[in-house]
Amino acid sequence: MIKVVLVDDQALVQQGVATLLNMTGAIDVIETFSSGVKLCQWIQNYGGDLDLILLDFHMPDQDGLETLRLLNEQTKIPVVFLSTFADAALSREARRCGARGWLAKSIEVDDLVSVLRVIVTGGSAFPALAATKVDSDLTSREYEIARCLVAGMTNQQIADECFLSLGTVKNYTSNLFSKLEVANRSQAMTALRERGIS
Repeated sequence: MIKVVLVDDQALVQQGVATLLNMTGAIDVIETFSSGVKLCQWIQNYGGDLDLILLDFHMPDQDGLETLRLLNEQTKIPVVFLSTFADAALSREARRCGARGWLAKSIEVDDLVSVLRVIVTGGSAFPALAATKVDSDLTSREYEIARCLVAGMTNQQIADECFLSLGTVKNYTSNLFSKLEVANRSQAMTALRERGIS
């Protein structure tokens, strides 16, 4: 029996997923939470066995990636995102931050159980990345700057936002243009949006 904690701010989704998983007989959802904040508070004091954390991405107060970073400081329990969207860019960033999977909520429950079994034994699952080229991956910092670019920030604004020098930002944006095979900011923004970065 795989012991799981489920985090989702939508009560119906949370209850539905927990019920379906418990009905499989292979998964035991031992606790549910409506936010990453509550999960992090609980995990500090939890002393029992836990195999996996299933985490939603879009949540109030603290999104899934922020929650994952905090969890990394507290525990080594594998974290798998269960999101409405099979987003390649977010999947990539989640993987960089230490997540073991990014799955769409549209997944069939039997498939979900199979994937969770693989992850608990040391595997990982990022279906949205299966068709992307590894050599086109952005680094964590490039991804951060890419999001600023898409938001329309100037180099100086990006430097202030990311606590970098203006020269360093120019180097990163130049590298991004090369990776994306674009000639200017406008083309870069279009290319990044096509990759799902927002």
